[in-house]
Amino acid sequence: MRSRSCLPALLVLAMALAGCTGSADQADQPPPAALPGPVPKGVTFVAPPTNAPRAPGFTLELLDGTVLNMAEQWDRRPVVLVFLEPWCTLCADQQKEINRLAEEYRDVVLFVGVGTDSTVERMSQYVRDNKVKHPVGIDRTGQVWRTYRVEEPPLVALVSKGGKLLRGWPGGTDTLGAQIKDLVAR
Repeated sequence: MRSRSCLPALLVLAMALAGCTGSADQADQPPPAALPGPVPKGVTFVAPPTNAPRAPGFTLELLDGTVLNMAEQWDRRPVVLVFLEPWCTLCADQQKEINRLAEEYRDVVLFVGVGTDSTVERMSQYVRDNKVKHPVGIDRTGQVWRTYRVEEPPLVALVSKGGKLLRGWPGGTDTLGAQIKDLVAR
């Protein structure tokens, strides 16, 4: 009889423990993609130079499984491609400034991180550790990195609304804020 009275208590304990593990598992899940909303009314973009090359389009699977077609994205707004890796200390050093710009231009410019040599788990940890404010995906084949001629991270590329490749910064983002400001007319 005594063992039967313990059964409900054990059941409650097992359910409580299952709830605890569920929340720990959620911490291991990739962060959701933070895609911008519609471009606010009154925001316009400066036309890119006519001689700017066309940015190569691609699709990218984000950490949460969402697939972005980048050509569709830059049809709506400028895009900043941030080529990064979790092991790259310079990437982590620059992330705070990139986060600041991504927040400042939240619904105007789409920032997208693109890794290639990482697992979802390691990249998700980088996103959490660095409080990344933009969606991040992994170029599993390395094709996007080769197309954009990324030899090593970090590299930041600015693509205009309409898909013109305006600028790439290997190893730095010193003038990214000024470039975006020149591109966006509010």
